[in-house]
Amino acid sequence: MKCSAQLIFIVLLVGTRISSHATSMFELELKELATGSQQVVQAKVTAVVPQWENNQTVINTYVRLNIIDDLIGDDEDNEIIVKIPGGRIGTTELRVEGTATYNVGEENVLFLFRDVENRTIYQTLGMYQGKYSVYADGKGIRRVARDTTGTGAALFKRAGAADIAETGDHLSLEDFKKTVIQYIKSEK
Repeated sequence: MKCSAQLIFIVLLVGTRISSHATSMFELELKELATGSQQVVQAKVTAVVPQWENNQTVINTYVRLNIIDDLIGDDEDNEIIVKIPGGRIGTTELRVEGTATYNVGEENVLFLFRDVENRTIYQTLGMYQGKYSVYADGKGIRRVARDTTGTGAALFKRAGAADIAETGDHLSLEDFKKTVIQYIKSEK
């Protein structure tokens, strides 16, 4: 009996440990991303720079992007910096589940809010949910899609939400941008 109780305790402990590493968040629909953002941009990644912070106890990655189209926002700059929690410096990696990854040269549509510590930089709304990659389909039509590979996040639906969230995945880039602008205008 004592052995069973210990085994149950170990299983519960391991289960708690594993679940504490996952990021849990509500699933955001395209309308929520559009209306909840302070800035929405179509932009191309020019640099990805991980950086130690807080006396080398935290790694954040800073992504520099050239703005192609500013859908909402009042920035007159043609460049923007997005902060991503986590990153890799040398052999040290801080992995934050639910964050998006960026590569130099890729083009994205980003749903952003200002960082609370540094108002000159941004973070993506809903972590990876606020990043849509721009790609060309088999016919050469430019489309958008949320990159969900390797995010490690658990998404939960809000009470009363539709079974399938309207994310805008695989819409043409132009239709996606028109839809985002319509959502923003409908909230004003």
